[in-house]
Amino acid sequence: MRLCVALLAPVAGLRFARRVRFWKGPKTPPVRPAPAAAGSEAASHGRSATPSELERIQTARSRIDDAWVAQRSDRELLPFARACSTADQLATRLRDTATWRREWALTNEDWTFDTFFSDRRDAFYRDIDLDGEMMEWLGGESERPCTTKEGASLLILRPARYKLGTVDKEDWLRLIAWHGARATSDWPSDNDTDKPGHGSVAIIVDRTCSGVRNQDPRLLRFLLPPLIRHYPASLHRAYVGPVNYVFYGIWAVATLILPRRVAGRFMLLRGSDWKAQLRRELGPEVSARLPENLREGDG
Repeated sequence: MRLCVALLAPVAGLRFARRVRFWKGPKTPPVRPAPAAAGSEAASHGRSATPSELERIQTARSRIDDAWVAQRSDRELLPFARACSTADQLATRLRDTATWRREWALTNEDWTFDTFFSDRRDAFYRDIDLDGEMMEWLGGESERPCTTKEGASLLILRPARYKLGTVDKEDWLRLIAWHGARATSDWPSDNDTDKPGHGSVAIIVDRTCSGVRNQDPRLLRFLLPPLIRHYPASLHRAYVGPVNYVFYGIWAVATLILPRRVAGRFMLLRGSDWKAQLRRELGPEVSARLPENLREGDG
């Protein structure tokens, strides 16, 4: 999950590197997984597991004596299998993730957003006209939150509340890792496996009132690498708006760290009609549940 990508702001002097591709001849078309059927136990992100993916998972399981791996369903391990080309690579990655999650995501402490932000009220900007804390699941977090029409749990992020250096970076990582485990393992319903966002998160980055004072590129560099590795394919879509020149500085930092396939999941909402763009993407049913300042014609 890349929940803090848009917390940060311009970094002067960063430039995009040009990428040059060389012709290597025609490629053999890859084998595409079939669309998943609703209720399928061996599917993730709307695609059924291929026989080779299932074989990698079972072989990796046989090589790992770990409670976290043993408790995971094939559906939960499928994104890892798709990120690894061999069973050996998969086993190594699962061992690393099991160790990492025991340290960062599986704690006995309360890392709900309500507790986190109420315990740290003075650590965030309160001098802005915004409803809600810096992060919240649409529909609440006591039960499974609202999902998009594609099945992804919907998170709202408000960078304008972020105050530089008031919360330890380790606490940010624990917070995001804890919620990432819930969103990718605890909340997904087996009835939604045919949806492309199943088992993942969609983020609305509400940049209203966000500016230079909210930017922290060092935090971004600390958070992204472990989240990319230990939550593969966890970001389904990120809607960022309103976009202005301030955003492009941090976007330059992010694109240096994010894999291209992840960066391609960001939709930048430009222009005065950015709320209308958001509504078209989410659909009227989900849009009607958004906070007032994010609904078209409001705020």
